[in-house]
Amino acid sequence: MEITPAIKSDFLTFDSEQVVSEFIGQLLKYEERQGLVFKKDKYIGVVERKGLLRSRFDSSAAKIGNYIHKTPLVNEHADIIKTAYTMYLSDADFLPVESDKKIIGILRSLDLAALSVVLPETKSFKVSDVKLEKAERLNRNDPIATAAEVMYKKKIEQVAVFDAGKLYGILSFRDLLKKYLIRTPRKEFSAKFDKMKGSSRGAEGEKPNLALLPVGSFSTTDNLTTITGSDRLRDAVALMKKENLSSLIVLDGKEVSGFLTLKNILRTVGSLKIPQNFNIRFIGLNDSGLDAYQKSNIQKISSNEAFKLQREIEGEFSLAVHIKGYSKSQRERKYSVTLRLEFPGHPVTAAQYDWRVETALRKTFDNAKNELTKRFRTDRRKTV
Repeated sequence: MEITPAIKSDFLTFDSEQVVSEFIGQLLKYEERQGLVFKKDKYIGVVERKGLLRSRFDSSAAKIGNYIHKTPLVNEHADIIKTAYTMYLSDADFLPVESDKKIIGILRSLDLAALSVVLPETKSFKVSDVKLEKAERLNRNDPIATAAEVMYKKKIEQVAVFDAGKLYGILSFRDLLKKYLIRTPRKEFSAKFDKMKGSSRGAEGEKPNLALLPVGSFSTTDNLTTITGSDRLRDAVALMKKENLSSLIVLDGKEVSGFLTLKNILRTVGSLKIPQNFNIRFIGLNDSGLDAYQKSNIQKISSNEAFKLQREIEGEFSLAVHIKGYSKSQRERKYSVTLRLEFPGHPVTAAQYDWRVETALRKTFDNAKNELTKRFRTDRRKTV
């Protein structure tokens, strides 16, 4: 199954010369977690948000180009399971999606997780089947700077906040974006800051004073969203989508077991092993006039489409993909793709022409799938 249904064409873009405060302001305004960063129209990555917690800087002057996290690009027809593992390794909230070497959209980790948990391989999973993130515990009176340090070192999005041993609230990275990284003290805080400042040089300036405020002043305490280990994973992800959350608190009775995170969900999905029960033979690929990138793309598309066929075909099967290019002129070239699929009792042949070889290939596989569906339907009728 492909990631195509989850691709979003609307996303934020930033220039590497923009300042951090503008970046954060745009995220909050549009309720997004990230945006693509470009330098002179070239994609260079996303902002390493957790790195912002590590540094003391003037967010109205610091440029986001200094906090770049490089990510891979994924093809618009990439396989869900493979992409889940790619996103897990990238440690990003979303990945840019490319087609014909151009970025056409983004894939959010939340949307990818939603696709992942309805696969046949995962639909029976429970929350307990996913490794939970350890619940880092902070007291409501701990300074916010301690929370920022913990989130940076542990590379986590949320920490649990306790008061007298009981769950008090949750502090998320988003809370820090709203209230810590771009917030400046005003009248209601000025007196408190003056008292905190005292004679300590380490407390000079607005950000250090703000860093001394208690975690309880920043955390979310109302309507905490929780689940249990026995809940279905697909229900948990649906709840995350509804509330636009990157993690959920998992309770064992009244005790906090840990956090169910998108990253660990994708790690679980990405680690699924789908045994390959097919082989593909390419004919004419080297004589078709295609460049190295196109040849590689043909092989990837064929492999992805063959994995889809595995869900329909029981047992081993083989594929022969014949590609031929026809020149109408020096600049124009048309391609024909012929596919022969062989497995016991059901040989299938399909073909398609197109000016784009990738399009011809996908249409050929679609024709083969339609033919398979018809034959399986006829066979079922015969057995009734």
